[in-house]
Amino acid sequence: MTLPYEIVIGVETHVELGTRSKMFCSCSATWFGASPNSLVCPVCLGLPGALPVPNRVAMELAMKAGLALHCEVPAHTKFDRKNYMYPDLPKGYQISQYDLPLNVGGWLEIESVNGPKRIRIRRAHLEEDTATSKHGEGYALIDFNRSGVPLLEIVSEPDLSSADEAVAYVQALREILVFSGVSEMRLEEGAGRFDVNVSIRFTEDGEVRWPPQSEIKTLNSYAARLEAAPQEAERLWRSGQGGGELRTRTGKITVGWSPERRGTFLQRSKEDVEDYRYFPEPDLVSFTPSRETVERLRASLPELPAERRARFVRDYALSEYDARVLVADRALADYFESAVKASKRDPKQIANWVTGELLRKMKENGAKVPFPPEQLAALVELVASGEVSGTAAKDVFAEMWTTGKAPSEIVRAKGLTQVSDESAIAAAADAVLGENAKAVADYRAGNQRALGALVGQVMKRMGGKANPSVVNRVLAERIARR
Repeated sequence: MTLPYEIVIGVETHVELGTRSKMFCSCSATWFGASPNSLVCPVCLGLPGALPVPNRVAMELAMKAGLALHCEVPAHTKFDRKNYMYPDLPKGYQISQYDLPLNVGGWLEIESVNGPKRIRIRRAHLEEDTATSKHGEGYALIDFNRSGVPLLEIVSEPDLSSADEAVAYVQALREILVFSGVSEMRLEEGAGRFDVNVSIRFTEDGEVRWPPQSEIKTLNSYAARLEAAPQEAERLWRSGQGGGELRTRTGKITVGWSPERRGTFLQRSKEDVEDYRYFPEPDLVSFTPSRETVERLRASLPELPAERRARFVRDYALSEYDARVLVADRALADYFESAVKASKRDPKQIANWVTGELLRKMKENGAKVPFPPEQLAALVELVASGEVSGTAAKDVFAEMWTTGKAPSEIVRAKGLTQVSDESAIAAAADAVLGENAKAVADYRAGNQRALGALVGQVMKRMGGKANPSVVNRVLAERIARR
């Protein structure tokens, strides 16, 4: 269905950086799951006389993230006070960045329905996270453990034209940040949170109209983004067409998303920049990143997901699908490449095991692979050489996962070695052919399935250990000679 308006989306992504301590104090930044208000000190509680000290690792991780997103690191940056009175900010202000952010002018690429599309990054600035709040009937609880954790806010331009593109953007962004070692960005722990800015653009009376947007706060699942953005866009359109507040509103609003009601609800009118009363943080000096530091961080970047996917397709002749599955997890991609280097076989055979049995076991058990990639390569070699059947290999793999033993050791212990001795197979084939004259006649008459029945009989006679490809060939040859 063609909509009477164009949906316009920009995303503000809040990423907790992977540091051990908070942004301006030495308290632990590993706050998720800790006892409430146990990871606090005078600095992150904003007590009088406490002074902030910047976290150097957080500064470098923030710059590294910017470089991975093709941003420029300006020659001069500083911290600012962002003033607003909410209970999750014990100081009454947040230390953030306003006019001189740490990273500016980047981009990342997504796949859209029309092919590759570049999404511009306006800025990525460093700040401190807020406390967490829990609201109930007649009460509100505050946990300051998260307050002060290093937070990178990445602001895209409004270049996204659908909810699908918005999801593709945040997935690509998360991939890049995780691969870069900047953040694990565990969404279920709140280490990655997304505010989605939604507006609509339409033509009315010959003029293009683009009313102020709605900011949908803290969507931390892909499903919520897919549903919330179109719902809010449709609400804006209905409001405008019905002469509602969109016709008169001059500024941004903040809305929440209710998955139960499957709709948005107004939270507050969005403050203008002036309302935050930004001014340079007086307790911190300005910062001039050296070009040597910037280049060192640039050189430390790993091969990023898009480039690695392209290389897997080019160098290993994998499908786009296989490459995407493998590269979705950096550790999985590393494991695959190590197995390929240890194997003499087609990388596709390794990929089949990694994206099949290995990935299934990882999802079932939620654990790391209990054996090195060289062992997987050894198992693939046993199958490719005909020493083990494909069916038996799955049993061997299951035993490897449980015990960590080498595949050759398991094969010997369980007597799973496949029989490829043609003389033994030929003897079994002759016996089966002598007992199944009708199946032989059917095969000669063109019924290919009759050969399969004969193969099954030979396999049964040999206890399932015969090499199926050899059995097929020997049977066909012996039938032809009869």
